[in-house]
Order: sequence, then C-alpha cells, then structure tokens
Amino acid sequence: MVVTQKKRGVLKRLDTVEVVIGDGGFLYCMERRGYVKAGAWTPEATVEHPEAVRQLHSEFLRAGADVMQTFTFYASKDKLENRSHSAGQIGYEAINQSACVLARDVASKGDALVAGNISQVPDYLSGPGKELFWYVEQAEWATEMIKATGKPVVVCLSISLTGDMTGILPGECADVQKYAREAYDMGIRYIGACRGYEPYRVRVIAEVFYSVCLTFNVTFFKLAKGRGKLPPASEKHGLWGDALRQHTHPWVRVR
Repeated sequence: MVVTQKKRGVLKRLDTVEVVIGDGGFLYCMERRGYVKAGAWTPEATVEHPEAVRQLHSEFLRAGADVMQTFTFYASKDKLENRSHSAGQIGYEAINQSACVLARDVASKGDALVAGNISQVPDYLSGPGKELFWYVEQAEWATEMIKATGKPVVVCLSISLTGDMTGILPGECADVQKYAREAYDMGIRYIGACRGYEPYRVRVIAEVFYSVCLTFNVTFFKLAKGRGKLPPASEKHGLWGDALRQHTHPWVRVR
C-alpha cells in the first residue's frame, strides 16, 4: 500500500516563514481565450470546456503557483440565471463541482493547495459589515492593526486600466518584480494576483524569490525557505535580453 504524505496547509507554510505564491486571474484569461463571455463573466466553461480550465490551472502550476483557485467566481444561482443567461441551464451545482474537481486534479500533480473562490451573493451585499477600501492607504492602516493582534491577514488589491480612486495610473505603479520584493520586505508572505494576471506574471514573482535566495545572505535564504528553486516554466525563460545570445545574426549577439 502506498502512503501519500499529507500536504501542509497554507498557515503551516506561513508559520515556517515560507513564501506562498498564489495563481492569477481566471475570468479575464479565459475570456481572452474565448471560453468566457464578457459582461456575464460566468464560469460555465468548467462544464463546457473542462480541458481549457485544466490547461490554465496547469500553466499556473508550471509558473510556480502554490495555490490553485477554483474557477467558481460568479457561479452563484442568481448570477447564472440573470437575464436568462444560458449558463443557468447547466446549473450552479454542476459548474461548482466540476471546478473543484479540476483544481484538485491539477494541484495533486505538484505541492499545490486548493482555494475555494466564493462570489458575491445578493443577500450579503446589503449587510452592515464592510471590508472594502477605496484607498490603498486605508487598507495599509487596517493591515497594520490586524497584524498587531497576531492574526493572519489577507489583503487583495484591484487596480483598473484607469488607475485607482486617487488617480494613480497603472504606469506609475511598481513593476511586479519590485512589488514582490517590497511586499516581502513589508512582511507579506502570501503573494498572488487576480484580474488579468497571466501565468507568465506569476512566473516572474516566483523568479524574483529565487534570485533573492541566491543574491542575499544565508539568513535571508532561510527566510525565503522553499524558494531556492525556479518553477518549471523558467527553463525556457531568461532575463531580458538574454535570448540575444542565441540570435541568428552575430551583430545582434554582440549587443
């Protein structure tokens, strides 16, 4: 009988000061690939095209993600049946069940965890509890206060194409490499992405922590435990300009 070792949960990994990397944004990635209808943004592709959902999960895993999010956002009954949306004919149970099976299947091929993705439902939208901040600074204040209690903190940030509520444009934001390093310096150990983040961007985050492990001293290496390795997707990827070494023309290689 083969005994499989139980995976460590996310809190156990964070307790050992290990960096945990999340995956990216499913809806926009799948919409670009032709499997999600813009406007409705519902995940019936888990039933209609499970091979496409599995492929994107696999790409995130190969890029270095430690957590596979189930493709279940907007898979609530009210959203699927909104405006006679055809996804309602499939049913929310089938869509959610398939999404969980696909995420667990891909996660089992590596040391990855599975995170459920719970979407908004009308019953909760009018409640008194508010955890949404319009300004990044307010989220930073809340994070500092929660950290002081010793409780784990999860903060998600969304910046649209036109910037945030204070007029900060995307072009003025930090590159993902700089953000990942600065986030680590702030004490953040769980770094992921959402909306539109393709697997190659997740790979960049994983590569940042690999290079940090190699560059800094032994103490820092211990802090970045488990990140002294590159993700599989990095095998075919080099630093900017590195590919010029293999260019056909010699005058390009000498650059």
